[in-house]
Amino acid sequence: MINLVGVPFETEANFLRGAALGPAHLRWHLWGIDEYSPLQKARMPSLHDAGDLWVNFDLKPEERLDRIAVRIKSLFARNDPRKAPYLFLGGDHTITWATVRALRDWIGNFAILHLDAHLDRWDDYGGRFSHATVMRRLEEEGFTVGTFGYRTVGSQEYVPKYGNMYDLSGALDFVKVHGKVYLSLDVDVLDPSEFPCVSNPEPMGVRFVKLLKLLYALKGKLLGAEIVEYLPTLDHSHRCGSVGAILMRELSIVLSAT
Repeated sequence: MINLVGVPFETEANFLRGAALGPAHLRWHLWGIDEYSPLQKARMPSLHDAGDLWVNFDLKPEERLDRIAVRIKSLFARNDPRKAPYLFLGGDHTITWATVRALRDWIGNFAILHLDAHLDRWDDYGGRFSHATVMRRLEEEGFTVGTFGYRTVGSQEYVPKYGNMYDLSGALDFVKVHGKVYLSLDVDVLDPSEFPCVSNPEPMGVRFVKLLKLLYALKGKLLGAEIVEYLPTLDHSHRCGSVGAILMRELSIVLSAT
């Protein structure tokens, strides 16, 4: 069984809005795909859907995230992540500030495998807590983060110790060195030709088949995962929602092998 939780969160710093609608739309698209994966020759495990963690959008981002983290830990008290891993659906990438801190409080230290077109290491981007600052904030909190697939470096950003530009080379080595990890998957790591429905698309991205190959290699190595930054407001053909649902299916099967 996989625990499924939606985190419909976004900040005003986003170039385009709509990521908060992602969890609902990904669930809807999940109804439209087959449960069986011909690539893994396995059926998607059963999902225990805990619904969405809504908080008042009028609160400051840090306060909203802290409240979400408290609610996540209350879910952990009922369904232990060590027995059935969690798959979180964003929302923008800021949700990682809540998901991984709640998980660390529950199970102790782990590394973060961060797949993204961006480094997310600005010091301030519409405030100290946004989708573009989250990995910097987490490294300040003592997390080890490896970022793979990034294609841009902002004026306030630094190149991290662990990671690789343009592709996913070295990601599996990062996982092997640091033991079990949490996967933070921003769908804009994919090339815009394959997944254009994101707020800040970057060319020269990762191909879908290469992303799947990495996911399959992570069987038995993940503590949990999240999929973030899908913008259904741009998905007029429903193309990206279907791709996102397939990612949910494939990643659920990977998580069930842990």
